[in-house]
Amino acid sequence: MLIRLATSSDLEAMTAVLIGASPMDPVYPYRFPDRHLYPDEFAALCRRKCAEYLETSTVVVCELPHSAYSPSTPQVVAFAAWDMPSAAAQVAGEVGSVGCSTEPTSPTSPTLPTSPTTIGHATRQSAFRAALAKHKASLFDARHAPAGGHVFLKMLLCHPAFQRRGAGTALTAWGIEQARTLGVYTTVFASPMGLRLYEKLGFREVGRFRVQLEGEGEFLEIPAMALAPGVVGGMREVEGKGGLGRGECGRRVDVWGEGAVCV
Repeated sequence: MLIRLATSSDLEAMTAVLIGASPMDPVYPYRFPDRHLYPDEFAALCRRKCAEYLETSTVVVCELPHSAYSPSTPQVVAFAAWDMPSAAAQVAGEVGSVGCSTEPTSPTSPTLPTSPTTIGHATRQSAFRAALAKHKASLFDARHAPAGGHVFLKMLLCHPAFQRRGAGTALTAWGIEQARTLGVYTTVFASPMGLRLYEKLGFREVGRFRVQLEGEGEFLEIPAMALAPGVVGGMREVEGKGGLGRGECGRRVDVWGEGAVCV
């Protein structure tokens, strides 16, 4: 297992991970109930989202050098998108934690999104985005700004064929180490698929909110979780098995966590 920083060449592999993992995360069926009717449009939307992560966040991928599908070529099976605190921008650049080029996107850039296609439930999507922005500001940003901000896990996804092999643990451990180095909290809005993993690594719930439209029975219940920089939790087990060193990128990790479900 190899954990490394993503490049623009990982866009298609990341898109495949997102498409494969999306049915297992309640957020996607809720926001895109019609995705199975428009698979090409949904795939294009996933590609645009992954391109956005590469352009605006620190993206880390988990790569298996030998897989059943591609025995001779390393395969990206999971990825995490992290938002670093603004105060850490210079530090992040020094340790190589910027996931893609800082150059502006050109018309020929491989990560340039295609023209938008409208699919999904527009009202639910608006409510979802508004709720996340509101609660991120109140539960994470406002609380941690005086101490230098926080390292925010925006997205963690693992292809279903490679779950329960430690990819989620290793990718989350990478961000936790960045936060430890900076002396700030690690934060995440947990999905049901990742809740056990975050609890195992020592995260605690600091709030919870619901996304639900008036008159609808369907809803999302989203816990906000945070990990203090001095809390070890399950990280001892990760480090004891050859996990990530402080500030390291592209390190081989032999971590096969039991009971860790990726989101």
